[in-house]
Amino acid sequence: MKAKLTALVAVSSAFLFTACNTEETTTTEKIQQNYVNMAYAVYGDSLTTATVLKTAVDTFIAAPTEANLLAARVAYKATRGPYQQSEIMRFDTSIAQPGNLAADGGPASVDDWEGQVNAWPLDENHIISLIQGDETINIDLLLAQNGADEQEANVTTGVHAIEFMLWGMDNNGTAAGAGERPASDFDTLACLDTFCERRGQYLSAATNLLVSDLTIMAAEWSPAAEVTQGTLAYNFLHSDLALEYIVNSINAMATDELAGARMGSGLTLGDPEEEHDCFSDLSHVAIYHNFQGVKNAFYGNYGDISGKSIGDLIMKKDADLYARIDTALTSIESKMLSLYNAGEREVNPIRFDQIIGQSSSATERIIAEAAVDELTALSAEFSEVVNLLQLQTIDTGGSGD
Repeated sequence: MKAKLTALVAVSSAFLFTACNTEETTTTEKIQQNYVNMAYAVYGDSLTTATVLKTAVDTFIAAPTEANLLAARVAYKATRGPYQQSEIMRFDTSIAQPGNLAADGGPASVDDWEGQVNAWPLDENHIISLIQGDETINIDLLLAQNGADEQEANVTTGVHAIEFMLWGMDNNGTAAGAGERPASDFDTLACLDTFCERRGQYLSAATNLLVSDLTIMAAEWSPAAEVTQGTLAYNFLHSDLALEYIVNSINAMATDELAGARMGSGLTLGDPEEEHDCFSDLSHVAIYHNFQGVKNAFYGNYGDISGKSIGDLIMKKDADLYARIDTALTSIESKMLSLYNAGEREVNPIRFDQIIGQSSSATERIIAEAAVDELTALSAEFSEVVNLLQLQTIDTGGSGD
């Protein structure tokens, strides 16, 4: 009888272990699938808004009025919301490179692709030299000159090249005001120099390339891509490091990017050139939506998409750790929203470059610095997550921007 009980206990324990192991595997698979669903949605929205931007740019180039320039600028601003939320996806070199995804001509990784779409900072003099040159301006020229002479600042493609063409240089420093490029810079019938037509060609080429790039990336996360080897979606769904990627991406975007490069550097150095959208003064829009990307990845929500998330897994294993992260994200959200609202005010808006120049006692400066501190502090919690879930610490570096 004792032998039978021992055998029964052994079988029950084995069944329990198998059941728990299967449940955990299923949860991981659901988290991966939901992440792919969110990626497809966010890149789809990025493509949609970029297509609207292209239409507005085409209209402006055909009829370069101040009203049409304003409409193109409004369309540019609309692209920043979804695209900045997609940037959480770009820290994927560690899980993408082993798959040799570029073998069939597609993107090697999101990180490899992203530099052509959102690289910054941008040296506008490189773009000006191309416009004032004698080479035919088209997509091929922009691609050939992007990063010319192995200089990272020689950016000729992507949203910030478009931003520069729509706003021009911002000569206001940390005072109020963005770039003030006039519509006449594109008016071939009343051109004040000899470059109006070439400016239009440049803006058109950059915008067309942006739409093309986003079309490629949206396809990489589509339902068809999920079952096609060599795509980013398929690679992610079959990666043993998917949870590592999500956790380390959240940490990288919150700390290295937002608390460091995108907010902290400008606040520390007092240099408006350190802000992300320095020609349009729309950095408050960019950084706010970057933080939404952090929240999306943690909670598993984007727009109408909702499902299992890394947050759910943490809550199940350590409710106290989840509560601390949730409380921190809620607190940071309130500060990031305050900065966003300050920049959007109709009366006396305060944009991020102005905050960079504020005294330490100014309201917006205090909020911005507190947000940076709280973003930085998230690193400790996510180190705990790595230990809790027994994850590897993967490389979140790379060539993206």
